[in-house]
Amino acid sequence: MEHPKPRWSNTTIAILSAIACATIFALTIGLTFPLLSFVLQTQGYSDAAIGFSAAMTPLGVLVASPVYPRIIRRFGDWQVVAVCLVATGLVILMMGLWANFAMFLLLRFLLGVFDSGVFIISETWINQLASTRSRGRIVGLYATSLSTGFGLGPLILAWTGSDSFLPFAIGSACCALALVVVLAVRRAAPGMHRKQTSSSFSFLRLAPTLLVAIAVFAFWDAAVLALFPIYGMSFGMTASFTALALAVCILGNTLLQFPIGWLADLTSRRAVLILCCGIAAGGALLMPVIFDARAVLLPVLFVWGAAAGGVYTMAMTELGDRFSGSDLVAGNAAFAVAYGVGGLVGGPSIGGAMHAFGPSGFSGLLAIVFGATAVFAFWRRQGAR
Repeated sequence: MEHPKPRWSNTTIAILSAIACATIFALTIGLTFPLLSFVLQTQGYSDAAIGFSAAMTPLGVLVASPVYPRIIRRFGDWQVVAVCLVATGLVILMMGLWANFAMFLLLRFLLGVFDSGVFIISETWINQLASTRSRGRIVGLYATSLSTGFGLGPLILAWTGSDSFLPFAIGSACCALALVVVLAVRRAAPGMHRKQTSSSFSFLRLAPTLLVAIAVFAFWDAAVLALFPIYGMSFGMTASFTALALAVCILGNTLLQFPIGWLADLTSRRAVLILCCGIAAGGALLMPVIFDARAVLLPVLFVWGAAAGGVYTMAMTELGDRFSGSDLVAGNAAFAVAYGVGGLVGGPSIGGAMHAFGPSGFSGLLAIVFGATAVFAFWRRQGAR
């Protein structure tokens, strides 16, 4: 008697499990960031103090990310991600138990340290397991799932409120659920080669375009989340419509990454990266012109968010095409550093541009940043040829 063939291969199950783990973990980030801001605001801290507290997490990412490749080679990939998930769950519980400003500074820094380990390993697994012909779609699915996880966090907070221990308990429970997923598929994890030929810092020479692309996406992400509401209201929009416009922008980033990855699988990663940068630059230039035409503004914001997110998707896809094993771990660690740098610079730079040039500083600087990235990527592509 012939046994029926399994519908899904071990590789497919491992990819979906890695995506599920990262999505569940992203939910904890989407939950804790606004939660801690609400807690500090209730305690009477200023916006500047709350912003300073939030900066501790990207600082933890910047400090820890270059060290992870060595730790992973020493102890193993699934072992490290399991420790990071347990540690993150404990950190979130401690946030709920000791809700004061000084403790939040330390705990948010540790959150960035352990967050970076989870994302470096999960992104490495996904790129290692994906084939070249389907990598764009798989990374696009990963980006969509990750964005969904980040978006679910605030929804949970809207249900639980911020004045109890319950949201902290839910965040910690999500880490435990992600740990169960990791332990269930640990035998299917691709593993990392012990030998490493490049360091995280060497990727500035090996893949400068990809690092710039990641930093630019983080720049956009931080600037839009922090300052788009102010930008919208400067054009006379109500707070509710500005929130709707921001949600449409994020929705475009969430829903269109798989089609962007599919296009890259059919054509060229670098060509799609340049196209996304060009569309993002054009969308930024269009925004001041169309802000009064709401029927046009919302579709443009939808495509604008998708194009900006596509820059990240294409960079991660091309990284998987070019590197493998421990070198891929080092590359993802370099990506984490670039993301941290872009996130730290984005808000202050756009805020300074708006202070100097008014609302046009928001769209103008983003157009310059995306346009310059498109030119740089095209120039590097021609040089490689």
